[in-house]
Amino acid sequence: MPAAPSGSASFRDPENAAYFHAAAWYRIAGPSSTLALNLLLGSPLYARLVSEGSLVAYERATTEITSEVLSAYAVTSGRSPQSGACVFQVSTVPLITYPWEWPNSLLEAAAQLTLTLRMQLLEIGLDLKDASAFNVQFIGMQPVFIDIGSVEVWRPNPSWNASRQFIENFINPLAVGSGAHVTAADAWELSRHRGLKSDAARQLLPQAKRQSLSLRLLQATTRPVAANAPSETEFADRAARNKDLALKATLGLTRRLLKQIGKLHGTAHNTTWVDYGTREHYGSEDLVRKSDFAANFVNAAPGRGELVLDVGGNDGFTAAHLVRAAGAKVIVLDSDAGALDVLYAGISTTTDLAGQVTPILGDITNLMPASGLLDAEFGAFTTRVRPTAVTCQAVLHHVVITQGTPMRFAVDALARFGVPVQIEFATEEDEKVKILLSQIPNWQGDYSTDVLLEALRARFEDVEVVGTTSPTRIVVNAWNQLDSR
Repeated sequence: MPAAPSGSASFRDPENAAYFHAAAWYRIAGPSSTLALNLLLGSPLYARLVSEGSLVAYERATTEITSEVLSAYAVTSGRSPQSGACVFQVSTVPLITYPWEWPNSLLEAAAQLTLTLRMQLLEIGLDLKDASAFNVQFIGMQPVFIDIGSVEVWRPNPSWNASRQFIENFINPLAVGSGAHVTAADAWELSRHRGLKSDAARQLLPQAKRQSLSLRLLQATTRPVAANAPSETEFADRAARNKDLALKATLGLTRRLLKQIGKLHGTAHNTTWVDYGTREHYGSEDLVRKSDFAANFVNAAPGRGELVLDVGGNDGFTAAHLVRAAGAKVIVLDSDAGALDVLYAGISTTTDLAGQVTPILGDITNLMPASGLLDAEFGAFTTRVRPTAVTCQAVLHHVVITQGTPMRFAVDALARFGVPVQIEFATEEDEKVKILLSQIPNWQGDYSTDVLLEALRARFEDVEVVGTTSPTRIVVNAWNQLDSR
C-alpha cells in the first residue's frame, strides 16, 4: 500500500518528521536537527520561551520509546529514519487552525512571533531554516511556535534563506489584505494554500500600491549599502568571511522585516458586522441578557465549557462573558473578518481572556473539508474542532433567508458536532427578518419559530424555549441528540 500523508505523520521534511504515536506527538530528528534541538534545550532561552508560551515544550525520548517510535514510523510512513536519528516528545496544542482561517490580526501575530523567535535564536547560534505560517498555532490568541524541526544551527550568512517564504506567507497576504475590503485570508485562499507569490500580490494590488510593495520588499530584504561597502555584492562577500558582520547583517534584515509587518497593519475592514455591538437592534441590556443565557446554558451541565463553539460570535462580547461567567474556552466562528479583528483588538491584551478565546474565519454551512495532497494534508474543520457545546446567537435568519439554506439543513449544520446547542432566534415578527424577506421577492422558504422547533425536535430529544432577549427574539436550548447523523 502506498504511503499517504495524514495527521499522524508529516511527509514534506523527511529529516524532521512529526509523528503521532500512542496518543502523543513526536519529532523524529536527523543528526543536524538533533544537534540544534539539544543546543536549544540546554539553553536558558528554551525555558524562557516555553514559560512565556512562545514555544511548545519538548524533551528527549527514552531509549525504549525511541526504538518503538522509529519502528512504527518506518512501517506507517514508508520511509526509513536517517541513521543516527533521535526522537523528541513534543507537547500538543489544543487546536489546529490554518492561515486562511485567520483574521489579519492572527496572521500578523504569527509573523511577529516568527521574526522575534529568529532574532532570539540567532543570539545563541541557532536559526530558523524555514518561515512557514504553518509553524505557528494559537492557544487562545497567543501565538505559539510548534515546528521545532525548523530550528537549525546558524550557518553564517548575511541573508536569510527563508526570507522569500516569509514574504509569501506573511508580507504579501497582509499587503493585499491591508485595505478595507480584502483580507489576508482571501489572499491565502487565492494562493491555493501555498502562500502568495510577489508577482501575484502586485497584480492584486491597486496600481498606485504596486510600486510601494516592490520598494517595501526591496527595503526589507536588501542591506542598505554602507560607506565601507561600495556594493551589495562586496558587502555579501565580506559578510561571508566575517561571522560577526554576517550576524549583524542578518539581524538587521530580520528587524526590517518586522518593521514592514508593522506597516502592513492596515485599515479597519469595511465589513458588514464590524459595528455589530453598537447597532440599534441591540441595546446594552440585550447584549448582557443574551450573554447571560449563554452562560447559564454552558453552566447547566458539567463539561460544556471545555470548548464552546460560538457561531457568529462577532466581536466576542458573548465569548468574553462565557470565559468569565462559565470558565469556558471559546472558539468564535464568524465569516466577518473585520468583526474578528475588532474582537482581537479588544481581547488580545486582556490577560484573563487572551488565552481562552480564539477567533476563526468560517461559515457554519460551508466548513472547510479535508484538503491538500490526497485530501489528507489539511484536516477538515469537524475533525480539528471538537466542541462540547455550540451557541448560535441571531444568525439563523441570515443563514435561512439570505443564504437560502432550508431550516432543517441549518439546524443539521449546528447539530453535526453531536453536542448541546443553544440558538437565539429572530422570530418571524422581528423587524430585521421582515426587512430581509422584503428584499427577496417571491421567497418560497419556510421561516418561523414552529419550523425551527420542528427541525430541532427531529434531531434532539430535549428542546426547550428558555426565554427571550427582546420581544421578537427567543432563546432555545436543545440537548441529547437522537442520532449521530
